[in-house]
Amino acid sequence: MSIVSLSNVFFGYDSSGNLLDGVSVAFNDSDKVAIIGDNGCGKTTLLKILAGKIAPDSGAVSRNASVYMLNQININDAKSGGEIQSCELARAFDSRADILLLDEPTNNLDTDAKATFFARLFSCPCGAVIVSHDRELLQQVDKIIELSNGQLRVYGGNYDFYMTQKRMEQENICSKYVDSQKEIARLNKTINIAQNTRQHHEAKQRKEIANGRRSPIAANALKGKSQETEAKKRAIIQKKLNEQLALQQSLTEQMHDDKIKIPIPNKPFYSKELIQIQNLGFAYGNKIIFNNFDFKMYGGTRIRIFGKNGSGKSTLLKLICGQIKPDSGTIKTFGKIAYLNQDLSLLNRNKTVIENIMDIANVLKHDAHAIAANFGFRSDNSMKRVTVLSGGELLKATLAAILGGENQPDLLILDEPTNNLEIKSIAILEDALNQYHGGILLVSHDEMFAKNIKVDKTIEINTEA
Repeated sequence: MSIVSLSNVFFGYDSSGNLLDGVSVAFNDSDKVAIIGDNGCGKTTLLKILAGKIAPDSGAVSRNASVYMLNQININDAKSGGEIQSCELARAFDSRADILLLDEPTNNLDTDAKATFFARLFSCPCGAVIVSHDRELLQQVDKIIELSNGQLRVYGGNYDFYMTQKRMEQENICSKYVDSQKEIARLNKTINIAQNTRQHHEAKQRKEIANGRRSPIAANALKGKSQETEAKKRAIIQKKLNEQLALQQSLTEQMHDDKIKIPIPNKPFYSKELIQIQNLGFAYGNKIIFNNFDFKMYGGTRIRIFGKNGSGKSTLLKLICGQIKPDSGTIKTFGKIAYLNQDLSLLNRNKTVIENIMDIANVLKHDAHAIAANFGFRSDNSMKRVTVLSGGELLKATLAAILGGENQPDLLILDEPTNNLEIKSIAILEDALNQYHGGILLVSHDEMFAKNIKVDKTIEINTEA
């Protein structure tokens, strides 16, 4: 069996810490393995080291297999991006390498292209190491490896297995945290009892000296011996207490609490017609995108726009939002509408999280701080400038600005919202949308995401650009 392996590998780009911190792992020529983790944790770096494109700072890399690496492709145009991605994937399969190293292979692929890729990948006799946040893909792999804080954690199953194990881990951590709290309370109680007992004995000795029942010399000798014994006991208890406090801090850092809180709106959501499109005509030059297209959407419904890359899905959203004008026909919208594009570019990058919430939610600073806290931005974090936020933080800040106030939009328009989001951020987004009760108009190739946010209706666009 051909393998590629790492042994005690360290790698870091600067002095801020290692992306890979003593990693040892082996990949063979038959398993399909997914690498997951937060953005920036080192997943692509791991692939590049396996491919021999970069060398580790220390440790050994062994290659008893041929490898082919497909880099992540980021192209704004969905159609051209999908075509390029499909060509690159075909080239990877045609390489006949023992192990394929694939970085976000389903990016830019529409539903048909993804189905073609899945069929070829899982019928291929080669092994594959895949960096991906695509849960439809993760559901079909042999094992999942999570990269976090420079360490790898292997889960011997697909995405459902991984999630089950993660839930069990979190339950175990929470149980240990509760036990630690109880032990800290017990130790503090022991310290207080000992302190009260000492004060009682000292008061008793002072009274005996005052009454002449005990000499000051004898009392002081007894007091010194008692204090020495008590100091030793107190030191032992304090050591145990410090250990429990350190354990509690460690458990707190391991507990994932990414839940966000969306308030109840200050008015009912618009329940009548939100969008009315009649006889829409639009073309890019000689390429007709829409011809006599009609569409209606009512308040509180969740509709997914579906179709191949280049069929006009994102164009339709831009037409509805008024970013581009139709060539013919009418587009009418009602109620308050918010639009989240693929780049999450709604926020002002030069302003802080608080300032953006104040501007977009139209609230005072005090209320903006309360909203920020509901979305995980507390203390100094709420004063970060948007330009320094991670992908997950940018998502939460955008949601805070749009959904955090009481004057929420009647319609939320989302264009491929899960693109380039790690799994944890996708789960946060799903949780937020399931708390929101307004209408949703969604363009997405993510089947699991559409299912999890309970889309009511799917409309397929068949036009070709």
